Amino acid sequence: MSIKKRIVAAFLCVFACLTVFPAPQAQAADAAVVNPQSSQVMPLMEYIYDASHKFYISDGAAMVYARVRGNSSVATKCKVTVELQEKGLIFWSTVKSWSATESGRSAELNASYEVTSGKSYRIVTTVTVWSGSDSETQTFTSDSIKA
Repeated sequence: MSIKKRIVAAFLCVFACLTVFPAPQAQAADAAVVNPQSSQVMPLMEYIYDASHKFYISDGAAMVYARVRGNSSVATKCKVTVELQEKGLIFWSTVKSWSATESGRSAELNASYEVTSGKSYRIVTTVTVWSGSDSETQTFTSDSIKA
């Protein structure tokens, strides 16, 4: 068989495969199809309104600030926990931990801790907001900072 016939045969095979076997397709679900009774978009978090943390190292001390606010209509208690972690050879280990719990819709903490120069540190913040006996928790990690 000549080279032209081989190329034409290969082209026809590829064309036939592409038309016979359909490509998979993805489609987003319509909100009304998922929940026919409601077309309202629900928030990701029901009890946590917002949460934030700040972390920096200054003059050999790690400075930590963390805050959580609950939705005013449902929050009954809030808790914020911060772990200061130090980088080992492979893993992170917790060197200090703080926690603050408040009744109502917010909690915050402000702390500092002496760190070792040349080591890398980060914080892991966990916030929880209660509505009666139900609760919602979110955890987030800062970038690492070298002391």
